[in-house]
Amino acid sequence: MNKNIFKFKNIFKTVTFLVLLMLNTNLNAQDKANFKQVEATGRAILLPENIETSRKRALEDAIYIAALKGGADVNGFSAISSNTVINDQSVIKPTNRVIDFKILSEKQDKEFLTIKISAIVGGILSNKNCKSKPKNINLFKGSITVDTNVPSELARHASLWYNQIYEIISKLPDVDAKNFQNRLLNQIIKSSQNPSFDYNALTKGIPTIQAGNYSLVPKLVLTKTNKNSFANYLLTVSFDLYKGKNIKLETSKSYNMLINYQFESKFQFLKNISILGVEKINQNVSNHLLKSINSFLNDINCKPLEGKLTLDEGKLQVDLGSKQGLKQKQIGLVNGIKIQNSMLNNSTLIVHTDDVFDNHSTLLPLNDNIKLTNLNNKIVKFVE
Repeated sequence: MNKNIFKFKNIFKTVTFLVLLMLNTNLNAQDKANFKQVEATGRAILLPENIETSRKRALEDAIYIAALKGGADVNGFSAISSNTVINDQSVIKPTNRVIDFKILSEKQDKEFLTIKISAIVGGILSNKNCKSKPKNINLFKGSITVDTNVPSELARHASLWYNQIYEIISKLPDVDAKNFQNRLLNQIIKSSQNPSFDYNALTKGIPTIQAGNYSLVPKLVLTKTNKNSFANYLLTVSFDLYKGKNIKLETSKSYNMLINYQFESKFQFLKNISILGVEKINQNVSNHLLKSINSFLNDINCKPLEGKLTLDEGKLQVDLGSKQGLKQKQIGLVNGIKIQNSMLNNSTLIVHTDDVFDNHSTLLPLNDNIKLTNLNNKIVKFVE
């Protein structure tokens, strides 16, 4: 008898563990998601003499259910006495938190008070906004710097490598690039200050730069550096990335590549036979450029879309649209707003896109009580 009970206990524990593991896997998988909007309904026993207590308990129940919809951790244990399972428990904890909510409805009957809410849930992982999105980039004139002690064979190819940067970026599938390779970005900035009286603005025009677009200036430097008895040449590719209409410097990054060109020797014969072929160098440089450009542009995916809010004819608008990667019902955060009934301690307002156009969108706040005039000229940061 004891053997059968012991056998049953092991089977029961195994099945329970597998069920909990499956639940844990499924619910934790949801935790990988970013901020999302959910609806939840909470209930509490109706206390006629204290409606506010019933309302508070129902709201807490709804908020807890909303948090669970964002993801949960499931753990379990069994209490065993004399080889017999007498109690089996599971513990469910939400892995995400409710960022903000609004009450959709409230109902009462003889026994219960029910509250339905719409809530925004998210967790720590939600702060990482690294999904691929469209990149609108204007390519402007950069620079080439070659030291005088660089062999002419390499110096001649420097301009080819420089031009290759523009070609690679223009052919990338997730990049909408406009090539202004012959125009200086500083000149564009200067021309934009007074376009009606600027010669370049009148004769060449001014490139259109939207709020969510980028301007890129590449630089290529080739210098000599001796190492390990070889004549080495350091190829440095740099990118200066500017953002938006104000052409504000967003980031700068450099990528280095060492070219082992020639063995340093007093014997000309050894020097000649040790020279690395130009075809091999070109191939190495092409690979380096492609890898560097992809690495640099991938960092843009991790930069949240940010835009300026304006109030136009009673509608809240942002200067970002589908061309910048904005989607329907996408959630945005606006800081510095004092609101009531918010789950946030840092006075952050939740908004979401209502209509998305090419280069602008209209937004609606989650909290219906907020005055839209309070949002004018505020910055909204969108999350996936």
